[in-house]
Order: sequence, then structure tokens, then C-alpha cells
Amino acid sequence: MGLSWDWNGKCGEITLEQQRSDGTWAQFPISLYQGNAFLIMISEYDDNTYQLFSFFTGKEHAKNCLGLSKSYTENIFQRDYQRFSKLRLNKKKYSYTKDLVEMFVRAFDNITIEIYSEEEKACTETA
Repeated sequence: MGLSWDWNGKCGEITLEQQRSDGTWAQFPISLYQGNAFLIMISEYDDNTYQLFSFFTGKEHAKNCLGLSKSYTENIFQRDYQRFSKLRLNKKKYSYTKDLVEMFVRAFDNITIEIYSEEEKACTETA
């Protein structure tokens, strides 16, 4: 089964920092969606295109990718040239907020975590 998500169901953002060849760090926003997986990470661009950055199929897969399981001890998102610097989650839209935050606290030494509660706003059109 392929990944699927609702574009209106965005539940947060992750800030990815990558080191450039000159040694400076650039920040890139990654949008978070729940969909039919534990977490789906999408890079969205100004020209209305997107790219799948990564995903966690379930809690165990997330632990494996974050290096938190006995069998997988390497965090694939924490490299010399790449790191997550901020996690921002809407707990009204993301079912696994507590679980994901706990994992990120264990997986990253230097990360900002922001939790907020925001209901979906109804779209209204004016003539």
C-alpha cells in the first residue's frame, strides 16, 4: 500500500539544517502529515511541487530510524552535515504527539520542540 495523506491535514513542521560546502548551515522546512503512517515528512516548494523527505510507518519504524532500538542504534537524521533543529507539532491534528516528542527528546541532544493546539479553521469565501 502506498503512502497517502490529506493536504489539509498538515500537523506540524520540522526544521532541517544542512551544512553547505562553505561551512555555513542552511535551514529547510519540512511539513508533517499523519495520513496512513505514523508520520509523513514532505518538502514543499514555492512552485506548488513537493518531494517525500521521509516517513515512519509505525512507532517501531520511527524508533529504528531515530536509533532508539536495540537493533538500530544509528540516528539516520543526525549526521555531521545534517540535523533536525526544531520540531513543531499541532497536538489537535497529530494523534501520536506524546510518543513522537518522547522519541525526539531521546534521539536529539539539541532540538527545540514546540507543541501547540490549533483547530482547523473553516474556509470562507467572500464575493
